[in-house]
Amino acid sequence: MSLPTLTGSDELELFYKQKFYFSYSGINKLLFSPVMFYNHYILNQREDSTDAHLVAGRVLHCLLLEPGNFDNDFIVLPSKLPSGNNKTVVDNIFKYHISLGNNTLLLEDYMPEILTCLSEMNLHQALKTDQQRIEKILTEENKEYFKFLKVSSEKTVIDQTILSGCRQSVEILKQNRDVMSLLQLDLDDRDPSTEVHNELLLAGSIGDLPFGIKGVLDNVVVDNASKTLFVNDLKTTGKPIQDFKDAVDYYRYWIQAVIYVKLALQKYVADEDIHNWTVQVTFIVVDKYNQVYPYQVSLSTLALWQERFETEIVPQIKWHYENRRYDLPYELAIGNVKL
Repeated sequence: MSLPTLTGSDELELFYKQKFYFSYSGINKLLFSPVMFYNHYILNQREDSTDAHLVAGRVLHCLLLEPGNFDNDFIVLPSKLPSGNNKTVVDNIFKYHISLGNNTLLLEDYMPEILTCLSEMNLHQALKTDQQRIEKILTEENKEYFKFLKVSSEKTVIDQTILSGCRQSVEILKQNRDVMSLLQLDLDDRDPSTEVHNELLLAGSIGDLPFGIKGVLDNVVVDNASKTLFVNDLKTTGKPIQDFKDAVDYYRYWIQAVIYVKLALQKYVADEDIHNWTVQVTFIVVDKYNQVYPYQVSLSTLALWQERFETEIVPQIKWHYENRRYDLPYELAIGNVKL
């Protein structure tokens, strides 16, 4: 693979030929590891995440905010999904299967590829024979999963356990009056001056910079009567709900909040009227125990986050983008770190 500092590659030149829009996850990758950003967004060496908790989060969003789209996006496996490394191996073999264009082949037809995959993952290598390694993958559960992938088209495959858990969480959320009031999902009780937008894909600018920002906003409520924008983001967490405040800094959710506010304002409020509007950001959090709490962001905290984004984050993005440097995180790249 080419070194991330090279500026003459075809991929890099193609990347810079069109305006790039940074998502929250893209910014996070750039700040954490510019090499990861380079591989993902410039070389297009993308690894699709199939972690169960991420899939469950998508299912929960869909069931709550866009239930009519569930059958278009997901398909439910009759039996239980494989887990962990087994699922990863089958998923990788299926990607190879798709590339061949022969939909008659079964999982057991890919034994050489399975062995290669196991070797690359350093999985089951302690077993003495290839046959023993293959038997670890050619279980009935894995073979049924592979067959199911073949008929699932572009849909995400989930099992009944994931679906049942998400449905339970959705019912808990719907029973929470504060949450339902924020999301304004009840059409019968909605004020006619209020607009509600779910799973809203937006892209926007950052001043006159050569790159922009984008995001999929879970829920935006536009209250035209009071001139208030409600930006609501649904979060699932595997940790107790009281620990979410720590996650805001650790996962940099505050950057996501700033981006979503910028995008919502650009979409729904005229520049000359922007000072007459108020923005309320709320993280609606549900944990693994189905405890629910809407964490509202105070206006003073949001203002601090916005200032930090403009003075700290944007300059770092700009430096990497303009210098085409994706070898080291910003502070290390400019030589500011000493022990």
